[in-house]
Amino acid sequence: MGFFDFLKKNKHRTETENDIKQPLDNNSLLLNELQKKILNIGYKVEKHPKYLSLIINDELEVATFIIENPEYHPNILHLMILTIHKVYFPHGIEENIVGAGINMEEKIESVLNNYLSTTFEPTIESFTDSHNPNLDFYNNDILWHPKLGNLALQGTFNNDLKNEQLYSLLNIKLKEKMTPEYKYHWLKIYISKRKDGDIIGECLFDNNPWEEGLEIINKYAENWSVDNDFIGMKQFIMFRKCDKYD
Repeated sequence: MGFFDFLKKNKHRTETENDIKQPLDNNSLLLNELQKKILNIGYKVEKHPKYLSLIINDELEVATFIIENPEYHPNILHLMILTIHKVYFPHGIEENIVGAGINMEEKIESVLNNYLSTTFEPTIESFTDSHNPNLDFYNNDILWHPKLGNLALQGTFNNDLKNEQLYSLLNIKLKEKMTPEYKYHWLKIYISKRKDGDIIGECLFDNNPWEEGLEIINKYAENWSVDNDFIGMKQFIMFRKCDKYD
């Protein structure tokens, strides 16, 4: 069963079942809360007529699914998110976000706030003309506009970190990854280090592992000083080819 097959609305309920107001399951509850939050930000949001997903500004489809795992801590919620644009990324931008709370309402609030502040913002803003000239770069005479999500930190770092911290480590090699036949690219970075020195990282470019990028951020984490159990950072970045070169 595919991801969207699972999210299909049940069309086989009897008339009696449809007449009785059914309690919302956690996935539907989460999607309702996400719709409210995106509406409050100021975007147009509608529910998909076929799937448990949202249509934003008539062009982006966002589907969410709570991952259940008996090995997870009961206060943790793991959310899988797939963002689709029929033209620019029809196979979707895959993302996994974690939230925490003592009940489902708190966990949903936490995971959605994490998603909106780290991944949603650079994704939706990459469809606007706004950009930071200080981050823009050329590759093969084509201009690209990076949109950096907020640098999410875990634990306490001993030094002040700029939002461009990870991007500045990777930007030279990133330029080589841009391909003119695509309008958008995206990068997901996660790196953490435990007190015992163990480093865990992930670097995905267009949903695919980018080993060279992972090696760079692993070397960066080797120099971290860990005072407590562990520290980590995560960031999502979108890249949009300048409209001039379409």
